[in-house]
Amino acid sequence: MTSKPDPITQSNMAKALNVSQQVPCYKLKHTLKKKCHEKPKWHGLNERSVQIRRQRSWPLYKLLRKDRWRKFITTDEAWIYLSETNAKSEVQYLSPDRNKRDLTPSTTVSHPKGVMVWMDISSNGVTKPQLYPNGDAVFHQDAIPSHASRVTQKFLMDQQVQFLRPQQWMPNSPDAAPCDNFLWGHLKNKLNKLRVSTLSDLQKAIREEVKKIPQGMLLRALKSWPKRCIQIYYAEGRHIENHR
Repeated sequence: MTSKPDPITQSNMAKALNVSQQVPCYKLKHTLKKKCHEKPKWHGLNERSVQIRRQRSWPLYKLLRKDRWRKFITTDEAWIYLSETNAKSEVQYLSPDRNKRDLTPSTTVSHPKGVMVWMDISSNGVTKPQLYPNGDAVFHQDAIPSHASRVTQKFLMDQQVQFLRPQQWMPNSPDAAPCDNFLWGHLKNKLNKLRVSTLSDLQKAIREEVKKIPQGMLLRALKSWPKRCIQIYYAEGRHIENHR
């Protein structure tokens, strides 16, 4: 039952086995040594994307291995909203004498206030987006249409910037990109613990939290980049298990 991609709940296990709910809970924890976790959120992959990821992951690994990742500057942008601060959570724990009717409803703001953040990360730290001509660094961004457009690529070539071509990057691959699998999650987790009420406060908090990111943590995230590419290759283009 537990090995299926979509296993039944512990309650339904108990009903199917005609035992109390404590039995599957005990067996999962103590006999099978398994824990219940919320599934990670993935970008959907069709078979074409899987094939492309498999084809491109090995060449990317060779570009990044043996500390070559130190020459890369990877950049990304993300929206950060006020609704993601002030210790708001999507989970809640109830005491045994309460039931699901006591859960606090999760509210969704239709047009949340927020700011668009664009940053570079490299072995030198987190910086504002910068372009380095003459091959001093390799510029990387994902392959969304605005990045992959001819206008964007021509601009980079005119500036004599060495960059990773859209045809070299893997589609739908946040499990490989350091900004996706480290930076934004880390930053939003820190911001969630702060009391922020205005956009100017949010901008200030973002700048302060970015400065606090330990260099060692950043280097570990970048160092894992080639490893993630090779894991995608051996996963035959599927999403890798340890994507956060």
